[in-house]
Amino acid sequence: MPESQGTTLCDPETFETLLKELGSFTVADVLPLVHQRWEESGGTGGVVPRRRVLPVYPASWNPGNAGEDQIPWLVLFQSLEERLNQMVGVLARLSAGEKVVLPSPVPLRISEKGLSFASSRPYDPGQPLFLLLDLPVFPPAELQVRARVLGVRESSSETPPFRYTVLALFEALSPRLSDQLVQYMVARQREAIQEGFR
Repeated sequence: MPESQGTTLCDPETFETLLKELGSFTVADVLPLVHQRWEESGGTGGVVPRRRVLPVYPASWNPGNAGEDQIPWLVLFQSLEERLNQMVGVLARLSAGEKVVLPSPVPLRISEKGLSFASSRPYDPGQPLFLLLDLPVFPPAELQVRARVLGVRESSSETPPFRYTVLALFEALSPRLSDQLVQYMVARQREAIQEGFR
C-alpha cells in the first residue's frame, strides 16, 4: 500500500473489497458533511447544535377543526424558524471569534453501516472520526456520529479539493438516527427508480 503524508493508502482493488463492508443497500448522493479526527472535534466538531423540530399545534387544532393538510405548514414554519435560529447562533459565535465548522457538500456513498466520502485530507486506518451529516429530509435531521476509518485511497477523479476517498463505519448509531437514515435511503432509492422510468 502506498503512503501519503504518513497515511497508509489502499490500492483500488483493496479499497473495492473494503467497500463491501457497507452492504448491498447503499445510496450515492452529494450531502453537507463535516468530518474531523475525533480528538480534534471534542465530540462536537465545533458545530452549532440544532434542536430537533417538535410539531406544536394550537389547542384549537384538532381533527374536527382542522384538516391534516394544514398541519405540515406549521411544522414547516417551525423548521424554518429553527434554521434561522441556527444561523443567528453561527453568526454570534463567529463575531465572538470562535471557530465554527459548517457542513460543506461532499460526494458520498452511504449505508446504514457507514459511508465512503470524498475528502481533501487522508486519515489513518482505525482513526476515530467525528461525522456530522445533514440529511435532506423533513423535518430536518442531522446525524452526529462517531465512525472509524476502514480505508483511504487516492481519488480517481481530478476534482480538487477531493484528493482522497475515505471509507468509515459508524460506531453505535442510535435506533432513532438509524431509522432516519434508512428512511432517507429508501426515499432516495425510490426517487432514483422513478427517474429511471422517465
